[in-house]
Amino acid sequence: MKNKVGTTGLNIFSGVPVTAHNKGVVVLDEANLFYFTRYSNADAAILIAGDKRYYICDKRVSEEAEELLENYEITDVGALSYVEKAVELAKASGVAELGYEDERISHREYLTLANSAGCALTPADDEIRALRAVKSEYELECVRSAQAVTDAVFEAILSYIVPGTSERELKAFIDARMAEKGASPAFDTIVAFGANTSKPHAHAGDNRLKDRDVVTVDFGAKKEGYCSDMTRSFVYGGACEEYVNLYEAVLEAQNAALAKLKAGMSGAECHAVAKEILDARGYGEYFTHSLGHSLGVEIHETPALSPRNPLPIPLGALTSVEPGAYIPGKFGVRIEDMVVFEKDRVYNLTKSPKNLIILG
Repeated sequence: MKNKVGTTGLNIFSGVPVTAHNKGVVVLDEANLFYFTRYSNADAAILIAGDKRYYICDKRVSEEAEELLENYEITDVGALSYVEKAVELAKASGVAELGYEDERISHREYLTLANSAGCALTPADDEIRALRAVKSEYELECVRSAQAVTDAVFEAILSYIVPGTSERELKAFIDARMAEKGASPAFDTIVAFGANTSKPHAHAGDNRLKDRDVVTVDFGAKKEGYCSDMTRSFVYGGACEEYVNLYEAVLEAQNAALAKLKAGMSGAECHAVAKEILDARGYGEYFTHSLGHSLGVEIHETPALSPRNPLPIPLGALTSVEPGAYIPGKFGVRIEDMVVFEKDRVYNLTKSPKNLIILG
């Protein structure tokens, strides 16, 4: 059965997914499963067929799913695979065109669909991405809850860190504080001291904080299934003039972006706002990544605030804004907030201070 370039009409009304008449979508990816159901279980599938919704699982979770998923018909997968069961239900529902996750499905799963669906297959990842790119008020409340944890943990960091603390110890402290607040790390927490801060995604090691060291922490909480993401750079014991100049340039770049970004600008245009500031300050060559990325159920989603993204950022998108500059062998600075794209501006969800903090 050949692929069809089209649309399934996939949409969400009052929190419930639907498709166009005689069309359906099968969902297997863990993040997409959570997005459509708000229920965390990787071993499942869903079929959305018009106004019918089937949650396919085994008996280990069926009782809990019945309690939590009132908008879905809970269906036992039985002896079939999840794809086979979804196809069986799609045929029974009269689906003439079936959407599938073309960038997330395995080759074996695709072959099962192609050989047994008996209808046109339509790549649906673009439709799903478009839905996930625009955050509902419920999703934003979840992100605010996660960011409240992140802000509180950053405040605790400033009281905890002293000379002799290792990167690994600070990372463990951050992750433990998030757990105490009912959250988990949204990604592998980044902690870097001294020259390690010139590595944007440094791995925490046994490097111990010294007086006059610079510090970068990049971490986020995951709560109620949604991620936050924040980076702060600061100093213990005093900062050299070169570092202060770098910090001020990165902060100026972020402030310029926060002042100018709005829905409808392309990802490339957004990136250029910060890049122009860093170029003018002489640090453009050290800005080695894009200005930001979307996030939500996953820490990296689309769209991106990237020079490679010519598409407009939609109203209601949630992204990071994280300019950085990294001088190899010396130090780096990154300042990251999360913002929601509105008609004429962006709204900042991050509350932690951004002035250059000098501890000790």
